[in-house]
Amino acid sequence: MRQRIITGIIFTIAVLAIVIPAYFYPAVIMAFTLIVSCLALYELIKAVRVTEKEISVPVTVLGGLLGFLPVINWFTGGSAAIGFTIYALSTLIYCFVTTMIPPLLKEQPEAIHSGFSSCLIILYVSFPIACTHVMVFLIPKGWFFFVIGLFAPWVSDVFAYFTGSFFGKHKIVPHISPKKTWEGCIGGAVFCSVLTALFFAFVMVDVIDVKMPFAAFVALAAFFGFILSCVSQLGDWMASSIKRLVNIKDFGKLMPGHGGIMDRFDSAFFTLPVALGLALAVTLGG
Repeated sequence: MRQRIITGIIFTIAVLAIVIPAYFYPAVIMAFTLIVSCLALYELIKAVRVTEKEISVPVTVLGGLLGFLPVINWFTGGSAAIGFTIYALSTLIYCFVTTMIPPLLKEQPEAIHSGFSSCLIILYVSFPIACTHVMVFLIPKGWFFFVIGLFAPWVSDVFAYFTGSFFGKHKIVPHISPKKTWEGCIGGAVFCSVLTALFFAFVMVDVIDVKMPFAAFVALAAFFGFILSCVSQLGDWMASSIKRLVNIKDFGKLMPGHGGIMDRFDSAFFTLPVALGLALAVTLGG
């Protein structure tokens, strides 16, 4: 427990040291997303290759970095819609040409499995990274939504852990994650809702143009926090399913007591696209 807390504090400080300067210099975020992308790709490929020996590492790594394509649109002064479209079309074509067609031309059935595995890893990593770049670089005040999408799952995880530790009795997904309980799930969702509502009430109210009563605005923020927590926990279960499938405890050993980068960002990879959806809704609504 002590090691887990110390590592968590150091990790949080390291993330803040990059995220806060990114508000003033958005390009800083690329260093953060590049590190996360490369380490996540390494850990996922290493895990999947336990069962899928034929997976192509160069193809998967290059595809996983397609999430940086929206940044190009930032340099040219394009819109969020164009930036995301460039990513989506490029990734679709890339996956089709490199991971779908080649396996179909081979006679080995395992090649098809490896192709699909490579495609899923590419989408797993590049999609949330692309959403991050669209938020930070192409949406006004997008940094704030990025912060919400990044930290909400960690808030949910921390409070779900402590709530489950003290009050957890009823297992929720024992076949995937034996320690997860309904009490922890609800506790994480409640605290995430409360903290998201407070963030909107004291910070976002001065950032975006609010066109509704303040009470309704805060209530809507609380509901969004609840959704973020639910999506966050789904992301955690998905990662746990992968680990159980390939029979590993953690994706890596980079952070003692926590595992690897994927063990820390598995939930954020699900909440960042949701945060982008909120950012687009607010932007279009305004």
